[in-house]
Amino acid sequence: MQNSKKRILIYGAGAIGRGYVPWLFNSDEFELSFVEQNDGLRTALNQNKKYSTYRTKDSTYEELICKFDHCYDSGEVNPKNFDFIITAVGPRQVFTLIDTFKDIDCPIIMFENDSSIPPKFRSITGKENFYFGIPDVITSNTAPDELLKKDSLNIITEDGVCFAESGAKEMGGNIEYVSPKEIDIQWAAKLYIHNTPHCIAAYLGALQGRNFLHEGMTDNVIYKIVEGAMMEMNKTIVSLFDIDKAFSDWYSDKELSRFSNTLLCDPISRVAREPFRKLGLEDRLIGAAQLALSAGVIPKFLIMGIIAAFLYDDKNDEDHHISILLNSLTKEQFLNLIVRIQPHEALYKIMVKFWDESINVLEKIKING
Repeated sequence: MQNSKKRILIYGAGAIGRGYVPWLFNSDEFELSFVEQNDGLRTALNQNKKYSTYRTKDSTYEELICKFDHCYDSGEVNPKNFDFIITAVGPRQVFTLIDTFKDIDCPIIMFENDSSIPPKFRSITGKENFYFGIPDVITSNTAPDELLKKDSLNIITEDGVCFAESGAKEMGGNIEYVSPKEIDIQWAAKLYIHNTPHCIAAYLGALQGRNFLHEGMTDNVIYKIVEGAMMEMNKTIVSLFDIDKAFSDWYSDKELSRFSNTLLCDPISRVAREPFRKLGLEDRLIGAAQLALSAGVIPKFLIMGIIAAFLYDDKNDEDHHISILLNSLTKEQFLNLIVRIQPHEALYKIMVKFWDESINVLEKIKING
């Protein structure tokens, strides 16, 4: 009997691809396959042909047993054989797929946490089938010990809404396909009220040697800095974007609760990874602080979080040398040469002003750990 299910190829069998995406597509209607570059993970998935993804629900987990067709190496699969494609490989790695996708016509939803990526793919390939997706969830690339003992492939995600550009609506599934204006609103909220304080919480927790985000959030000083940064961005986006304050306040309260959720086991190494990218001039830290200043908001708590990112020192992270550069340069040289903000800019001046105060607070956080 011919398979009548819609075939979806998911690039990236990590937190989003393996943990969250299966909840969006009913197995009676869709057949999932993965592309994964990690040899060990790919082999384990193909040996099992199934795993469990656990979704947090109230104070416990809801289990979904995901049975998939195959997990491919990138060189052994023809994406033309699939009805739809999803990417969740990361904002740096996704550009290695440009040649792969240049002759693909099916809808491609990109869960890459960067709204600029689909337009870049459209421009480079000359094709219009690349769409931005926003999974409004925290997903972990691991699970608690009791679940990993059952199966090392088990993984954790939240129960949350997924948004995507309406041009991809033929993909279907449990996705809200929305207008460009609504995508912009949801992305502004996700980028500045979720991504910004989320990574700040990770960098602060890392100072204490914590493993998971919720562990750091138990520290009162860390909690207050994260909350303060969130409120700074709340005021900013309400002032600058067409965003209702009630929505922004609700979103902020929701985020603080999520960051402290012990069920999620959200690894600090996952959230904090690639600090140089997150410190980009238009990204969630430096870009957020610049935006705050343009709205007349003094980003004092944001600056503490930014300096915590400068101090991030994970030897397994490809950007681990950031702390070495910080210790090798004066603060003025670091801000100018590494962060690329100029002495005449308002953010440069205010960062220099709050630098010593921020360092003192961060040192106390480190001691408290």
